[in-house]
Amino acid sequence: MKPIALVARALPYVGWLLLAALIFVPAYGGSRYLVYIGTLIALQAALATSLNLIVGYAGQFAMSHAAFYGFGAYASAILINSAGLTFWWSIPAAMLAAAAIAAIIGYPALRYTGGVYLALITFAFGELARLTAANWQDVTGGPMGMRITYAPEALFGFNFANSRGMYWIAVAMLLVTLAVVFFIQRSRFGRALIAVREDEVLASFLGIDVMRHKMIAYVISSALAAMVGTLYAPMMSFISPELLSVHETISLVGIVILGGAGTLAGPIVGTFVFLGIPELLRIESLYRLVVLGVVIVLVVLLMPQGIVGVANRVLKRWQRPKPAPPPAEAEN
Repeated sequence: MKPIALVARALPYVGWLLLAALIFVPAYGGSRYLVYIGTLIALQAALATSLNLIVGYAGQFAMSHAAFYGFGAYASAILINSAGLTFWWSIPAAMLAAAAIAAIIGYPALRYTGGVYLALITFAFGELARLTAANWQDVTGGPMGMRITYAPEALFGFNFANSRGMYWIAVAMLLVTLAVVFFIQRSRFGRALIAVREDEVLASFLGIDVMRHKMIAYVISSALAAMVGTLYAPMMSFISPELLSVHETISLVGIVILGGAGTLAGPIVGTFVFLGIPELLRIESLYRLVVLGVVIVLVVLLMPQGIVGVANRVLKRWQRPKPAPPPAEAEN
């Protein structure tokens, strides 16, 4: 096998190698800073994976993902501080609330609009959520944000209140998100979702309920984003309305496109490239956004299927059987 084919065969599995490194390196022998970076990467990869469900598999360009991420953080903090829930019970409560809001927003957005109009509607919802968090001072703390004084409680005898415990929660959330997307990808629903992404008219002609599939994907994606957001509050000890900014969603879309939309390992690879490497190199956040913009333009122009998508395409090309040579003419 030629070297290009070997590289192409290896690239789709890079995401899983990075995932294994994310799990074992910070957990065993990693410094406190490495554990913190591992937690950030796990949360970002989980968030990008949940966005990949609606963008990569359903083909719907929704711009409200950061809003549900921030909603999960705010909802969890408010439920713990005001309603007296524990951190663990606040996770399903925030997910259910996010799913209900996603259903209310998604029904008119997905039923009566699509394409750029869906992006505009979800963008407007994201800005509305950010402005609400910035102006509802009695509940959210307003533009100055909300201080977080709680930590995840011990569970099954394990302490999750320290940085290493939160790291394990972040890894668990990433694995849960990957498992949900994996089972959807392999299910009949997932195959129908990909058919909707490729051609909605043809999918409808084949008997697929296009609206129902898009709605379910949007609701599940938003609920998973809220789940990830619940850990952001105790990890950072602070929440601000900027968490709901549309710029966060743009960064997530860039991660999904960079790694490979519609692939399971793509968001993990994209997260390591966009967040892991610059963080380890201590690049300032402003320059990180500039680098992301340049990378997105290059990927769209040169690799529209992302890193993992290009690797899969190259591998299929090299695995394609070569045509048999023509039979030799019989000698007279």
